[in-house]
Amino acid sequence: MNFRRAIPWLVVAMFATPLAFAEKIYVFYPSMAKPNVVQAALQAKMSGNEVTVFGRLADFTSMVSQTPPDVILAPKALADQFGAFKVFLKGGHKGSASEDAVLISTKPVKTDAMASVNLGVVGVLDRAAMNGFVQGVVGALPKLKIVTKLEDLLPLLTFGSADAILVGESQVDEIKGRSQAALQTTPVEGGKIGLVVAAGKGDATKVEAALKGLSAAEKKMLGVDSWIK
Repeated sequence: MNFRRAIPWLVVAMFATPLAFAEKIYVFYPSMAKPNVVQAALQAKMSGNEVTVFGRLADFTSMVSQTPPDVILAPKALADQFGAFKVFLKGGHKGSASEDAVLISTKPVKTDAMASVNLGVVGVLDRAAMNGFVQGVVGALPKLKIVTKLEDLLPLLTFGSADAILVGESQVDEIKGRSQAALQTTPVEGGKIGLVVAAGKGDATKVEAALKGLSAAEKKMLGVDSWIK
């Protein structure tokens, strides 16, 4: 055996082995936290894996199609659109995999006349799918004002572009804390919004363990307080 020729291949194998087991993880969850901040926090707890956090739905869906990851973390409604990925962990809030839907507004909103309401929402699906998603939550089809980021919802109220905005219960305090206006909250009777889920293509045991090891602050960045198997 020619050891002089074999040694370089041994060196390559030694350094290539850890990378071969690295998981590529894509994350999309609209929050007030900056994507780079969330990415740094998650990457620190998922050493050896490659975490990319997206701030825009279009960027997330484009990369999932062009350079598919091993695992995605995304709102359930969005994750369900990618059939190749199977849910292995559900985000939880107060013990449930969904949370109450809440309307935030500057004036009272009549929930029995939602079809006439200009409603601000963050686009977690494409425009056509958002119609069905919102209708399923509020029981009617309002006139949607779709924004790309959570922080873009408040200006809709400030400038009167929307009568109300639709969010999950866990986001209410954070949004109200960013506004100096006397904002009102109105629960959507029976309205539920699915939380973030983790879905993968294969064995995601290591990623699952890393997610379960996240601190309360890190889980909050994903809109959850626990994980449900």
